[in-house]
Amino acid sequence: MDRRTFLKTTGVPIGAAALGLDATLAAAVQTAARSTVVVVGGGAFGAWTALHLREMGHTVTLLDAYGPGNSRATSGDETRQIRCGYGDRELYSRSALRAFTAWRARQDEFGVPLMMETGRLQLAPDWTPGLRATQATLAKLGVPTEALTPDEMRKRYPQMNPEGMGVGLLEPGASVLRAKQAILTVASAFKRKGGTVTIARAKPGRGDGRRLVDLEIANGDRVAAQQFVFACGPWLPRLFPALLGSRIQVPGRDVLYFGTPAGDTRFTFPNFPNYSEDRYYGFANIDERGFKVCATSGASSFDPDTDERIVTPHEVRRARAYLALRFPALKDQPVIETRVCQLENTADEHFIIDRHPDYDNVLIAGGGSGHGFKHGPVIGEYIAKRALGEPTDPDFDHMVRLARN
Repeated sequence: MDRRTFLKTTGVPIGAAALGLDATLAAAVQTAARSTVVVVGGGAFGAWTALHLREMGHTVTLLDAYGPGNSRATSGDETRQIRCGYGDRELYSRSALRAFTAWRARQDEFGVPLMMETGRLQLAPDWTPGLRATQATLAKLGVPTEALTPDEMRKRYPQMNPEGMGVGLLEPGASVLRAKQAILTVASAFKRKGGTVTIARAKPGRGDGRRLVDLEIANGDRVAAQQFVFACGPWLPRLFPALLGSRIQVPGRDVLYFGTPAGDTRFTFPNFPNYSEDRYYGFANIDERGFKVCATSGASSFDPDTDERIVTPHEVRRARAYLALRFPALKDQPVIETRVCQLENTADEHFIIDRHPDYDNVLIAGGGSGHGFKHGPVIGEYIAKRALGEPTDPDFDHMVRLARN
């Protein structure tokens, strides 16, 4: 198959050239042997990985127990944040900066609006070392920020009470991503380009020395491949309990959307940015869903298969008390939507992307730790390269290695 025929067959978009995919495809087409790859998990890491692998010319099957974009997935809520502020963790800031470019290019390619520039206001009682590090790192990378005093915050955002907060670090370019819509769109693009999506629960099957031969599907069928990527988020500790049971924790979080007063647009995009402080974070009213309020604490353990997705009265009372302090005009507004999500946290909040110690053809990709979604387009390419044994950034490899302290 020549390059022109391949591009026509897989429907490679014009926008992909902005991501450097055209060169990758050309190299893939010149390679005689194609890998068959199975990606387990259709969330932010898995769906993007499957798409990149398919665009690299490989035969790819994406398996998910409930389907890409399902409401049990960690990436299943309506919105997620993308920002570059990461304290002194410059590698993540650089990845997020590349992700901004990738999201814009993919948005143009897909023809679906996925990203809204909202800005992000990080609140703190005083200048902490982490806040200083964020400001310094973003300045080094050329990402604009603005430090606001309480008086400046009152003037710019009169709908917010900054009581107890001595500083607000604004990252004007931060944005909100339409999370569920994004995953559904990526999965659709993957299928359009020749990938296969299968809804099925899978677990590691038979091994042959240092290679995994196949997966065992819940109905007894088996799926064989040359390479396997397990990117199934909160299900990873169950699939590999000895390896990941103590490395990835799965806490639950209640997400509340409060109504805004009739005719009042002060809390609606684009009139207020994403916000965060020690106890809570959230977004302005987007797509008329309501003002998003999320606690940074909650249930310490959550079962993504069987636990009910119903918020507790306790969390509603806590969120309303927070609104009474920080956004008084919303304190008596009703809860109009709710979500219950889970995270998949590592102790140091670094991702885990590495080979399984027992299998040379199995890559583990998880530990999103509440900040993985924004990196999807670039981390998917990174995971795809790691799965195929292609060169990647050694510093990033070291940071996300499995055998770290």
